[in-house]
Amino acid sequence: MKLASLSIIKDKKNNRFLMIKHHRGMNEGFVNFPGGKKEECDPDMIACVKRETAEETGLKILNPKFVGYMEFPTMNIAVYAYLSTEFEGTLCPKKDEVDVFWQPADNIPYDKMRTADADFLPEILKGKILKKRYFYNSDGSLQKIENIA
Repeated sequence: MKLASLSIIKDKKNNRFLMIKHHRGMNEGFVNFPGGKKEECDPDMIACVKRETAEETGLKILNPKFVGYMEFPTMNIAVYAYLSTEFEGTLCPKKDEVDVFWQPADNIPYDKMRTADADFLPEILKGKILKKRYFYNSDGSLQKIENIA
């Protein structure tokens, strides 16, 4: 399986999350969080999430904490999710790839997210360490969800 990271950034002072809307790729049109595939230059998943966050948003995350692992067998990808509450820099998104915006924590746009994102996010935000497997059909619909022991 290919490895990827997901970066959930919470601005605790203003009670909001940094989210992105994709302009291309398999998530085109959907809203979720910065992240992407692990590259050879990344010695580990922490390096991957830091690099991907900086590339997509311009922000440097300082304290990424592991909060979940999700497998997508039908897409041949495994995602490691991290939550950061400390960051620095100025938003400078890759406008050809994503729109980057701060979303109030009490108004997460679940209806604009993929089914898996909308499923795992509430659990992560409650403080759970998530371990799940998501199976998608070829048409992009969710077939089933399994917990990983």
